[in-house]
Amino acid sequence: MAATRVTRSLAYAWVVLLAVVITGPALLPGFTLSYDLVFTPRQDLLPGSLGVGGGLPRAVPQDAVVAVAEMVVPGELLEKLVLLAVPLLVGLGMLRLLRGTAAGVVAATLAIVNAFVAQRLVIGHWGFLLAYALLPWALVVAARLRARGDPWDGIRLLLLVAAASLTPSGSLLMAIVAVPPALLPGSAYSRRLRALLAGAILLTWVPWLLPALLHPAGTGADPDGTGVFAMRTDAPGGPLVSALTGGGIWNAEVVLASRGTVLTWFAAVSILGLAAAGFRRLQRSLGQATTAWWTGVAVAGLVAALASALLPGAWGTIIEVIPGGGLARDAHKLLAPWVLLVAAAAGSGAALLAGMVRERSARIAVVVAMAVLPVAFMPDMLWGMGGRWQAVDYPDDWSVVRTTLEEDIRPGDVASFPWTAFRRFDWNGDTTMLDPAPRWLPRTTVVADNLAVATPSGVVDVSGDDPRARIISNALASGESLGDTLTGLGIGWALVARGTPGPVPTLTGWALVVDGDALHLYAAPSVVAPAPPAGNLAIVAGADAATLLILLGGVAALGIRRVRVHPGPRLVP
Repeated sequence: MAATRVTRSLAYAWVVLLAVVITGPALLPGFTLSYDLVFTPRQDLLPGSLGVGGGLPRAVPQDAVVAVAEMVVPGELLEKLVLLAVPLLVGLGMLRLLRGTAAGVVAATLAIVNAFVAQRLVIGHWGFLLAYALLPWALVVAARLRARGDPWDGIRLLLLVAAASLTPSGSLLMAIVAVPPALLPGSAYSRRLRALLAGAILLTWVPWLLPALLHPAGTGADPDGTGVFAMRTDAPGGPLVSALTGGGIWNAEVVLASRGTVLTWFAAVSILGLAAAGFRRLQRSLGQATTAWWTGVAVAGLVAALASALLPGAWGTIIEVIPGGGLARDAHKLLAPWVLLVAAAAGSGAALLAGMVRERSARIAVVVAMAVLPVAFMPDMLWGMGGRWQAVDYPDDWSVVRTTLEEDIRPGDVASFPWTAFRRFDWNGDTTMLDPAPRWLPRTTVVADNLAVATPSGVVDVSGDDPRARIISNALASGESLGDTLTGLGIGWALVARGTPGPVPTLTGWALVVDGDALHLYAAPSVVAPAPPAGNLAIVAGADAATLLILLGGVAALGIRRVRVHPGPRLVP
């Protein structure tokens, strides 16, 4: 028994070590800024955070949650917590999913150290990765709920789905993979409670689905984006090898160098071989129905991702025809269930292989070797994603601009220039990062939302969906004076970041309010028209509040039950 506790403790320690070594430089003082991974010292709760008043709600309710969290936790610390949480949660979740230490350790390593996680971390999709990390925990609860029908497990599953719903894609990932096993025929969960759980799961969609349905652009997307965000080959052997090993993201700049070596082939053969050997063992551990559903979704995601690369025309047609299909246009995300399934099955295969070794020390050596193997396949994922991550401080000008906009009574929203969605600052090592202004500034900030993406056939410009951003883009393209256009859109301030490429307009007559080395802030010289009202703000905010109250009720109920079941030691006089 003592030996079991020691091995379990070592397994937990291994997961913690992996998490720390992978996040590495991001845990040092400062901010790690890479593509969509942009935190700021203080983010305000603005209409855009709720998904109203601008573009489609792609980062909703993620931005609102961050804004609320930063009321009590500094943005620098919050970023480190969420980055550390991804490998910790998925690793510990695999240990929980696979009860055996050998299986859990190998599965945890494979779920943490893989191309899918590496590419999504570099591109900054931490909200989606949190859903990925919570999926093993949800599968444990779903399998237990199916077998026992405990109503409290229904609440636990609901809260896990809600926690994973920071982004629309994360919400759908959890709902599609983890929820059906608890609801499908044969579940011990009563039909009435199943219906209630299904309705409650749909309620967790409200924060992102309602703003999307109310947005003038609907749930559609630029058709050009379908081909741009299709899966791409990033490893020797073509798209099949890329997909089977969890790679193939559309942005070649975030792919680690190890993906282009023969190591990827060894990884595919060895890991998939272990997964094939351990699949039946995984079925016995998790239950046939849950495993079968997970496998079906994983294979469907794999096939769809491959279709986006091999049959882009047909894939594009499907995405454009299906209502809300734009949510699936980033085909690489569809591999998430497959990556986790392979990790769990390979862990079970590793336990099967280790069980064939009789001598204990040799058996431990086999498990250690199989746990280290994924790290050997992707050594550049350690300590900052092949040098792509670093911790930096924002220049002081950002604080000055924020303070100025807080204290100045002149009206108007802010437009951020240069007019490109992403920035490359020397103070951030010229690493590509999303414009931080909408998260840094205390007023609604209009930014370029069209995206120029390099593809094998040339650069494709994917249009955005913010009406004001589109008007500014057209004005810049036509060469007309931008000053009157901005004030007519309710924009009374212009922020110009220095030292990063992109078009900057001539703001004749605008007053230079902040003249810094990193930023210039201009104020409009004339009357500024009222900004467009944040349509449906009251409806969306009310629905969000109702959703939050229901979820808090679930948390409170579980807390009260835990206290009643485990009241703790009594003090005996």
